[in-house]
Amino acid sequence: MKMKLKPNYLIAIIILLLVAFITTGIILQVRLESILTADDKKTVSVLTISRILIALTVTATLFLSIVIIRRLQRQQALIIELEDAHDNEKLVRQNLEKVSADIYDLYNNAPCGYHSLDKEGYFIAINQTALNWLGYRREEVIGQMRFIDVLDESSAEIVKRRFPQFKKNGEISELRLSMMSKDGFIIPVSLNSIAIYDENDEYLSSRSTVFDVSQQEIIEEELKDAKRKADQSAHIKEQFLANMSHEIRTPINAVIGFTNLLQKTNLTSEQEHFVHLVQSASESLLTIINDILDISKIEAGMLRIEKSPFSLRGLCSSLETMFHHRVNEKRLSLSIYIQENIPDTLTGDAVRLTQILVNLISNAIKFTQEGGISIVIIPVKQTDTNVRLRFSVKDSGIGIPPDKLETIFERFEQGEANTTRKYGGTGLGLSIVRNLIHLQKGNISVKSEAGNGTEFLFELEYEILPMADSQKDGHHIELTESGNGLFEGVKILAVEDNQMNQLLMKHTFQGWNLNFELAENGQQAIDKLNRDKYDLVLLDIQMPIMDGYITAKTIRNELKSNIPIIAMTAHAMAGEREKCLSHGMNDYISKPIQEKELLGLIRRYLSRQKHSFELLKSSLRNINLDFLYDLVMGNSAFLNNIIRQFLNQFPGEMEALKDAIEQKNVKQACTLAHHIQSTVSVFGRNTPFFKQLEKMEQMAKNKVSPVVLAAEFNKLDELRQLVLKEINQLLIHNIL
Repeated sequence: MKMKLKPNYLIAIIILLLVAFITTGIILQVRLESILTADDKKTVSVLTISRILIALTVTATLFLSIVIIRRLQRQQALIIELEDAHDNEKLVRQNLEKVSADIYDLYNNAPCGYHSLDKEGYFIAINQTALNWLGYRREEVIGQMRFIDVLDESSAEIVKRRFPQFKKNGEISELRLSMMSKDGFIIPVSLNSIAIYDENDEYLSSRSTVFDVSQQEIIEEELKDAKRKADQSAHIKEQFLANMSHEIRTPINAVIGFTNLLQKTNLTSEQEHFVHLVQSASESLLTIINDILDISKIEAGMLRIEKSPFSLRGLCSSLETMFHHRVNEKRLSLSIYIQENIPDTLTGDAVRLTQILVNLISNAIKFTQEGGISIVIIPVKQTDTNVRLRFSVKDSGIGIPPDKLETIFERFEQGEANTTRKYGGTGLGLSIVRNLIHLQKGNISVKSEAGNGTEFLFELEYEILPMADSQKDGHHIELTESGNGLFEGVKILAVEDNQMNQLLMKHTFQGWNLNFELAENGQQAIDKLNRDKYDLVLLDIQMPIMDGYITAKTIRNELKSNIPIIAMTAHAMAGEREKCLSHGMNDYISKPIQEKELLGLIRRYLSRQKHSFELLKSSLRNINLDFLYDLVMGNSAFLNNIIRQFLNQFPGEMEALKDAIEQKNVKQACTLAHHIQSTVSVFGRNTPFFKQLEKMEQMAKNKVSPVVLAAEFNKLDELRQLVLKEINQLLIHNIL
């Protein structure tokens, strides 16, 4: 075995040899001096030279020894450093081996699958988790199988279709696929992949993460099933309410209608009193039904806020007229103050504002025995285009206890437990009021003390209609009046199966001197329309043999007629109006039918087309009606074909554009934006929607960021909704 001397030992040996050498030299020098005589000059010279040589030798030896010792010390320090470095390297190597083992273990046994594919789609790496799912050995997969080989047929087609695009885009996120194991077991997965490129941006390979979503799909299916059951339950509830509404409204329609007719005849004072009581009871019952239906609409999310011009002062004047009799009966006062600087013509939902005020005023009258009710309307914020109004409805009635103020807007809540027995009502009115205000992005509060009256405060914002538009909108062309009545040269077909309602309509139309015919069901209506010419159809929905929906479809599709159709139904449920319009009807009136409302609808749809065209044209912003009118050259069938084709084609194209933008496929988005321009060009090329499409196409051509393009698509989607709304207006107004 070879021995290796350490630097410390070598230094010690050198020092010992040095001491021994110097000592030996001194001893020899002493002995030499003792042998030689001092008198001999030659000897003295020799001794001197000897001493010099010894001194030089000792000095040289010392110097060399120091050099050697320092070098040995540096070598020793270096050896120590090398030993430390070796120890550190060994420790780092051990740590790296441990981390590498941990990473390898994590890669192989992760709760998700990992794999890498070469440019042809073959596996070049796969973790053990994925292998366990598939049931293959690693050597069966690596270099032997492609990713599409472990997918079912439909998933493989999806990957084949999207693979070329993936190589360009470099990313796939949350792609749902179905992997198939060696034993044929299907595993639903979610795939996330990124592409790897070389220095020339050429596609080399891909790395993917695969998540097993079996449990997620089970949960999703359970949620869908729960939603289906909830929807079914809601549908059953809604159908029950609709049927009950129909069964109750049908006789009420007759009661209220004949009561109105009775009031126009010569009655004794006692008979007038009885008729008034019948009418009051019927209207109270109708109010209860309407409250229940409004709550149903709100819960179903089907209550719509419409925007149309209205006169604020005209609306308030109507309210004064409406409540004049009730206020006088209780010897109360009713005052309405509108601040002078508030514009009179506003744009908003006048029907819902009326409903809110009617509920609040009715409550105030109900709970006030003396004094009165005051309504004050003031602006809280006003610009050139909008005004936010604060409405105050204050009474001097019984007030609300402090502990009830926070819950007064809840359903079925009233000020006291005996309020319903003493004053009547459902306890739904204030809940409906609050919901209607919230739907219009407003707020409501209440101030009250028991015995000292109540004040309800709410705020709503409305658009200010420019003077020119308000004047235009306020101009209505009435039908030609003849010496015998309002309607000259027109004929209406009323389709109604209920005999009481038939009799009611007969007396009503005769009172208006309106030429009409009756049909008892849809089939009779079709036969009459085939034989004769009519200007408008009043169509009941629930009839035997052929109901209103089928009748309307037959009129539109088989008879190819664009005659205005007004639906009459006692259902009055959430979505009923939309359902009627979707079946080709132009408008909707719920039973019990109010004479004034019915007369307004008949006037509206029997007005000549020129006025309707000009009025509608002024309200459209996303459709060039002149361009469309010239395109169809007055051919209503051609217009219907264009709109039908547009509605079939347009949603799919917009969905494809949305998908392209979500996938950050700017090139595809550019192509689709250009393609959709052809579809919407029938409504004009100078519309906001068309211009936004052009803008998006140009941005996509300039390879703008997908994030910016997505923001522009959001603007386009808002315009899409406006376009569809205006198309619906075209269909409703039946302009040709």
